[in-house]
Amino acid sequence: MDHSLLRNRTFMYMMIGEAIQGGGIWTSIIANLQFMQNHVPSDLGKSLILMCGLFLGVLISPQAGVWADRYDKKKILFISGLVRCLAPIVMFAAIRFESVALMLLSVVIMQLAATVYMPTVQAALPAVVPASKLLKANSINFNVTTIARIGGTAIAGILVVVMNLYTVYAMSLVFYAFLVLLITRLNIPKHAEGSPGKKQEKIKFSEMFPLIRQETSILIALINSGVITLFLGGFNLLVLKFSQIQHKPELMGWIYSIEGSSILVVGLFAKRLIGTRNLVISSTLFMLLFALAFAGMSFSENSYAVLSSFVLFGCAVAFFFPMVSTLFQIKVPRETQGRFFSFRGMLDRVMFQVALLATGACLDWLGISAFMVILAIVTILSGLVTLLVAKRKGVDVRQPFVGETAKG
Repeated sequence: MDHSLLRNRTFMYMMIGEAIQGGGIWTSIIANLQFMQNHVPSDLGKSLILMCGLFLGVLISPQAGVWADRYDKKKILFISGLVRCLAPIVMFAAIRFESVALMLLSVVIMQLAATVYMPTVQAALPAVVPASKLLKANSINFNVTTIARIGGTAIAGILVVVMNLYTVYAMSLVFYAFLVLLITRLNIPKHAEGSPGKKQEKIKFSEMFPLIRQETSILIALINSGVITLFLGGFNLLVLKFSQIQHKPELMGWIYSIEGSSILVVGLFAKRLIGTRNLVISSTLFMLLFALAFAGMSFSENSYAVLSSFVLFGCAVAFFFPMVSTLFQIKVPRETQGRFFSFRGMLDRVMFQVALLATGACLDWLGISAFMVILAIVTILSGLVTLLVAKRKGVDVRQPFVGETAKG
């Protein structure tokens, strides 16, 4: 890791906080599934309960973005951290009274806290690290969330077996309380909140839409990210299907492990290899790598083809998403970033639900091999079209060598 980032206490506290909140979300999901296993017999019922929190997260995203732009980001993070602490407390009551309704309330609280917390962190990063370190910072952030996803699911899977749910939720409450304490140590410069005059005005979520339409680089990144989300939304269904087709239950573990590991390993070199290259062209070219990975997955009965394709996918992810996040942080004005990242989170949630439904339907109607070929074609077409648009309009977004901003 870059030594200047290591010395940046606010950035390091934010990354530790990302690990805690990311791991906490996945631990809560596993624990909630264990609770529902005993109290919600219907699989459809389980899905609807989980989707409820996501749906409400979509509804509150616009207002969450306005809060992140209008108010002190540190206070927003602090309040969302306190609200998050309520989720395991409500689960204590849900377990005590065997109440599915209280469990649903806990799910809603967790999702609403995450809806406010995550875009605020994204909007705050450009204020606490120099512009020339943004790509490295985003790579680290992405690696942290990947570790939290892998570690959170693995540890939670063990905890729900060896401990009762009371203990699991009590441990999560302790970690959330620690997250709140970390937030009090953050030093986010005030200039990230916008100019004093602007802060007093009534700001609207819709103010960012003209920016998206006018800024070709942002539109290209959103389109390509949306296409990749079509795969990510049905990721778990696809992994399960590969395992069933090959009659190898252990294949699921191998896929999750190598995909996550390839992201972590390759992510270490992302900043060094990208440097100050054009982020728009570079991220668009990686769409071709995604398409190649999806095409390889169409050989669904071959373990080597599937596993190597997931390695290729993980390598592409390690470059693509940090580049896209850096592009957004460079091109979106500081006073609009909270709303923009809330919009992006809202878009991701909607796309995940659409992708989940589309993946399930395509697996039933077309089969996994045909679905992966179609996805590969859609991905390569998206990459080629956006690459041509970027070339024709001369779109060029680069991370600067030097860019000073306040440090924590």
